[in-house]
Order: sequence, then C-alpha cells, then structure tokens
Amino acid sequence: MTSIADAPAQLPCADCRAIVPDRGQMNEIENSRLKTLFNREDLYPMYPSIALSAQAGCKLCALVRQRLTASIPREDISSIEESSGRLIWAPHERQKKQLSTAWDRRVTIQAVFDFTPYTAGLSPSSPAHHEEISTHRDEHQRGGAVTSLWISYRPIAGALHLVDGNPWSGYTFEFPVFDSIDLNSPRSEWRRQLPSSATLSDDNVTKIKHWINECLESHPQCFNAQAHEYWIPSRLLEINHGDLGLRIRLVESSDLSPRNGIKFAALSHVWGNQDSSPPLRLLSSNIYQFKDGIKVSELPKNFVDAAQVCARLELRYLWIDSLCIIQNSLGDWREQAALMHLVYRYALITIVATSATSCHGGFLKRSIDSVPAVKVAYSLLASEERPNPGDSYMIIYDYDNPQDSYHMFAINGSKWNTRAWTMQERSLSTRMVHFCRNKIFFECRGCLQSEENEPTQESDTINSTLWPRDASVSFEEFYQHWQLFVGEYTSRNLTVSTDKLPAIQSVAEEMMAVTEHKYIRFAGMWRDKLQRELLWNVSFGRAERLDVWRAPSWSWAAVEGQISLWQRDFRNSQQCRPDTLLDCLAQHSFEVLDIDQEYPDPQSADPGFLKVRSLVKRIDLVQKHAGPENGRSFFPYDLSIENPSNDDGIGNSRKTFAFGKLDVEDLMDLDTYATAPGMFLYLHVNSNARATGLILRAQTYDQAKGPCTWRRIGIATLFLDRSETPILNDAFSRSDVPQVTVLI
Repeated sequence: MTSIADAPAQLPCADCRAIVPDRGQMNEIENSRLKTLFNREDLYPMYPSIALSAQAGCKLCALVRQRLTASIPREDISSIEESSGRLIWAPHERQKKQLSTAWDRRVTIQAVFDFTPYTAGLSPSSPAHHEEISTHRDEHQRGGAVTSLWISYRPIAGALHLVDGNPWSGYTFEFPVFDSIDLNSPRSEWRRQLPSSATLSDDNVTKIKHWINECLESHPQCFNAQAHEYWIPSRLLEINHGDLGLRIRLVESSDLSPRNGIKFAALSHVWGNQDSSPPLRLLSSNIYQFKDGIKVSELPKNFVDAAQVCARLELRYLWIDSLCIIQNSLGDWREQAALMHLVYRYALITIVATSATSCHGGFLKRSIDSVPAVKVAYSLLASEERPNPGDSYMIIYDYDNPQDSYHMFAINGSKWNTRAWTMQERSLSTRMVHFCRNKIFFECRGCLQSEENEPTQESDTINSTLWPRDASVSFEEFYQHWQLFVGEYTSRNLTVSTDKLPAIQSVAEEMMAVTEHKYIRFAGMWRDKLQRELLWNVSFGRAERLDVWRAPSWSWAAVEGQISLWQRDFRNSQQCRPDTLLDCLAQHSFEVLDIDQEYPDPQSADPGFLKVRSLVKRIDLVQKHAGPENGRSFFPYDLSIENPSNDDGIGNSRKTFAFGKLDVEDLMDLDTYATAPGMFLYLHVNSNARATGLILRAQTYDQAKGPCTWRRIGIATLFLDRSETPILNDAFSRSDVPQVTVLI
C-alpha cells in the first residue's frame, strides 16, 4: 500500500467517476455522510458488469468487486447462481440462506463517504485547541476528514424475506479512505498520514515521542494524583543498544544511582499457552544469572520487540511481569502484586503488544505493503473555493480482516482485550502505545490518537476501564467504576483460573491508595459495601463452580461466569407502612461480626469465613416454579416451608415465602428431592435491594448442634420482584430474633 503513495493517480471508469467526496454538501446539512451520484446496476453475486470494467483497467472496480465476492466461497457462488434466485450469502453469519420467494438477482450498487469532524476535546487532544476547533471550519477540509467509503448493494425489487421470516435487503461494505485534501492539509493537527511500512520508522518514533510529550504537558487528567512522589519498581530490565545489538540484564532498583529521574516502560501482553510454550521467567534459581545478562535469543519475541521500542524511544529501563517478579516465590509474588498498580501508574508508557496472540508472536512486523489499494483521481466542479479541482485524488484500500475497518476494532477486538490480566493493565496505565496490526494507537485519559491521524469519534473515547486519576474523586464514584469493571472483568478469559482475584487486585490497590477504604483481598469485595456485594448475581449465561478453592462461596470470585454487583434500591424500609413485612425486617439490622485473615489457608476447615448476625429462615424445599413464568425468569425457584396448619386437604402443607435464583443450576436435582431438614437456609441481607437475601446450604454439621458453617448457593427475594408486596406476609414476625451464621 505504501508504494502507491508516490504513484500517479489513475482515472477510474465512467461510472466510478461519480464516486466523489464532495464536502460542499456540508453547507447544506451537518451530517456524517457524503452522498455520491454513483448508482450502478449489476447481477448478484458475481457482478459481471463491474468485472468488465475491471478488465478494462478500472482499478477501483477491481478492488470493489474483489471485496464483494471474496467473502463467498467458490462452491457457494455456484450454488447461488444455480438456485434460480432462491439463495443468498449472509456475510456476518458466513453461510447461505434461503429466500421465501425467488428474485432476479438484479441489484443496484451505491456509494457514500463517511465524513468525521475533528471534534473539540477529542482530537487533537490539547485543550488549547478546543475553541478553535469547535468554531473554525477550514474552507477545504470543512473541519474534518473523509475516512471511509461505503459500498452497498440492494435488490432492485426491494426488500426480500428469508424463509425464517427475517427481511433481507442486501449488504454494505466499508473501505478506508485517504483523501488528498486531508493528506495535504496545511494544518498539521488535521493532516492525515499514510501508515508506514515499518512499525518503528523515524516518522512513527517521532509521533510517539510527540504524543508522550503532549500528554505530559497538556493533559491534567493524566497527571498522577501523587505527582509529587517518585516511584520505580523493585526490579527492572536494563536495555542497552549498541554496535553489538541489544543487551539486556536484570537490575535491582535499590542498586541504581541516582534513582530519581529514572524513566521506564512497562509491557502489557498475552502470555499464551503456558504449558506448551511458557515465557522465559524469573525464578529464585536464575536471578543472579539474569543480573549478569539475559540472552536475547532466549527471550520471547514480544520481549525483544518491547526492548527494541525502548531503544528507539531512548528509554533505558523496561518492566516485564514474568522477568521482574520471582515466579516461584509466593512471598515475592504477593509483595509485587500489591505494587503492580504503581508500575502502570508511574511507567512513562505501557507498551501494548495488542496484535500478538502469545508472548512469542511479536508485534512489530507489518504486512501493510501487501494490502490491496488503489489511487484514483476525482474531479469536483471548479469554484472560488476549489480553483484546481482536477488535482484531487483518493487512496482507497481494503483490509485483510474486514472488521479492522472499524476504528477501534484493532484494540477492542484483539485477543489482548479479552484477557482478564490485561484489563487492569489497560485500566491503570497512564498512557499506552498500542502496537496493532499495521497501525499504532496512543491512548491516555486525554486523547486517543493513531499514526493515520484520523478524527477520533466520541464513541471511541468512552472507555469505562480507564481508571480516574482525579484526587478529588470520592469512594462512591470509584465504586461505580468498580461495579462496571467487575461486570466486564468477569466476562474475560484467564489461563490460570486461580488468578481471578490476583488479576484484579491492582485496581483495588489503586482504590485503597486514594480512598483508604478496606478491601477484602481473598473475596474481592469492599468491607463498607459488603451488605450489598453479598447479593451479587450471575448476570449473563450459565456459571459454574471450580474444583479448586479460589474464594469463599459468598464471593463473586467463587464462580466462573459474568457477574453483576450493581444494586438499585426498589424499596425503602425506613419509610414503609407499619405492621408490614418490610417494617418487621427494618427492626433488625444486618451485622458483620468477623472476617477471616487476609490470606486464608484453603486447606483449613473454614477458609475465608464470614460471621454475620441477621434474620434467618429454614428452607424445607427448593423447587423450580411450575406455573406460568409471569416475570419469574430472574427468580425461577420457589423457596418453601412446611406449615401443617396450612394443609389443603390433599397433603400439601407447604407455603412459598421467597423466590430464588441459583448461582449454578446443576448443583443438584432440586426439582426432585426435598431438602434434608435444616440443611438449607434463607439469610436476610438487605430489604431494599432486588434480591433481599442468600440461599445457603449447610457445609459442616454437628449431630448435637446442627449446621455449623454454610455455603452460598444462590440469592432470593421476599417480595414480588421490584415491589414492596411480600410473597408471604408472615415470612418473618417481630418475635423472630437475628441469628449468628458463619459462611465459608
């Protein structure tokens, strides 16, 4: 692609000359689409008319037809053509689909351009540009850039229907565009840039340094809350690059002199399969060897590439988790894990191996020169604003992966962004350089930039994982971020399942450092929010419990599944009518009496215990609701008690007092077997929340005293969902006394 930049622009065919990004439309309507006069008819799915134009020399027709047909396997093209107009190809599902009626396969093909403004406060990032960008419009660029060409095909006969009843009206493909007006802008901050053939080209290195300096000088939201402090990790890798190539060794920061002013980078990457190809690791047995020097030939490609980045940016020190934390020392691991949030906070940059799928993948190699691209001339009508309309051209190209056309897909759609560990690394980093496939991004709390300098869209900057840095942020504001964070975090993947809490600990450490609130490390929960957090629920899909202990049953980290901590009050127990169930419950508070030590022994009798005092009620039967759903999808189980005085004459003496939701559906066959007497318990937690309490199962049992410790198996409500109407009016009475319960 890069070689085409200096080639002469070619004039396209007569039809394609109508594909013109006319910014004059911006005078008529402020929108993000520039319409064209291109409207061509052809035959689906091989487009023979476009094929003839391509054969006659139209490069744009060749590029478009390649994209329109490339997604359909050759054998499927044949079957579609032979189906008498009854089959189509669905690109998203990558499969054939059948129409309810036949069609003539005639389509109309149209083209529009995306026009994206350089929005104030988003790009460029400096606040000094805010007023100028928001009020001034350049007469040629019109305050933005042409970023994409959208080619769509639609049935001439109108919308059709598939046999499943869903409509089908064709499809739309996106091609990234560089317009000569944007490439030659007199304003450097609005000037588009073609990607470099080499990742660490001089131009890209200059860009990265500029982004870093601009952030340091102009982004107050990126300043460290403890900016007056100075901190470096306990260990760093020292990078030297000379005539003999890279030389890398491990150093103790206590041995560095002077320590003040040392700048370092951190690496964020995907480890990959640790069984078949683990990364080189620091062990207690090789620490002195690493201090003498680490052979570059033994390092994974990601580590070598990160060192190359440091050398080009003139950064002497680099932090890599597997080489700076002693991996077989639990003590060192715990000590360094508690400080990891400071690594990403104080690193000058975090080097992100976004495109690498393992530590051995590397992230500096590019294939940009093989990306298909065309440079076509276009002509606008001459006017006072456009005295030389014939000099305009566009460079249009096609991605190897069509999803890469989405601006942030290279980051948000990467394997790196699906990993649990990398979520906290992204969240806590002060500034990041993402090395994506054929493109570099710079991300911080003040801006999102790329080497192509396309305008940033507002949706690209909405990233709830970036942790706030303002020292005035309250614990309640932090906690809102925490709730969102846990929701996304629990949808991500972990190679080692027992890393569930260690991989989020740094975010908690960051919160504790600023707010000084107590965090329960072995449960992943906040002491001041425990009453609400105990009512966590599986928000999406199915969950499962692990065979190994990683957290107590009352912690969200005990299950594998997507979790929601978010709670909203649906009732007000302080302003309820007297002599109601809600009023009765308000007479007794939920109390936390004791919590286990910070690092409980999983082999102990009751690891991670939580002792509470609250109202409880024995459950005699947990059974899937047999009647109509009627809003019972969230709480599909009935919790019942035996009540002989309520015998209905046919042997049914049970009363349902609560509705429940199990954490893991396959715990046992609760639909078939009544629970053993005294083995299941409802523990009341919070009257105001949607779920009001926990469903517990006895874990240890004393023949004389009965159950001693309990495990959580679900949540329950005493009220009809989201209302103050009780399921059973006398579920509790004023004579009920709170009991001490120990959860493990």
